[in-house]
Amino acid sequence: MGQRAARPDPPHPGLTKGLLVITTPWRRLLALLLSLTAGLLTVLVTASPAAATAFRYWSYWQGASGTWVAAQTGPGDHVVTDRDVQGWRFAISTAEVSAFPDNAPDFAALCPEQAAAAATAGQVRVAVVIDAGFVADAPEGQSPPGDTVACVSVPEGSTGSQALAAAATSVDEQGGLVCAVNGYPTGECVAEVSDADAAAAAAAAADEAPNPADVAAPAAPAQTDDQGSPTAFALGALALAALLVAAWLLTRSRRQRQAAEAAVTPTDQAADRDGTPR
Repeated sequence: MGQRAARPDPPHPGLTKGLLVITTPWRRLLALLLSLTAGLLTVLVTASPAAATAFRYWSYWQGASGTWVAAQTGPGDHVVTDRDVQGWRFAISTAEVSAFPDNAPDFAALCPEQAAAAATAGQVRVAVVIDAGFVADAPEGQSPPGDTVACVSVPEGSTGSQALAAAATSVDEQGGLVCAVNGYPTGECVAEVSDADAAAAAAAAADEAPNPADVAAPAAPAQTDDQGSPTAFALGALALAALLVAAWLLTRSRRQRQAAEAAVTPTDQAADRDGTPR
């Protein structure tokens, strides 16, 4: 019997009849897949830029409760009430806003004269605190203006946006966002800030002291009587003094005349009747 001819080797050890056959041990294959996946993720992360997590902008605060609370609605949706306190703070902030205005949200302390006065029908009194933040948070080449407190009276039903417009010299808005207040900042609107720059600004801001706005104490009330205003009282006092002086001068003149008449002797009187020189 003749020998059977040897079967030719397949074109590739892993191919038989056109089918892919796994000839590599599964552990080595799993390690290879994990290595390829890790390499792909590395390439994707390296190739795409890091997303910004911090922004430089004006944040909106409400303080009617006596504590600053980050507003949950926009200023155009918040209706202010009498003795309300609104706050605006420019800073570099992350998703969790934490930089609130320096001045405490106390209406009586911020607006003492308005707090002491009676409310006007159809109007509401609002204290608006505008805090431009630290130098560390300022855009390059710019300096924050001083903090301000404005005590405004706006019609009932007004919004936080309208209160800000009444308190500030200028408000720049774009697409519903407050970009600049009182002309600060310029050239940007809710700018993205890299994590590195945000961290550097936070470190620099830690060395800056809060700079709350000065609030003038109310003027001492002028002393008045129950009869009228201080001006009327002063004019009445002057008129009374003038009358007293006039009466004193008249009395003095009368007494001097009487004394002169009493000094004339009977002989002098007779000479006056006869026409004889004295």
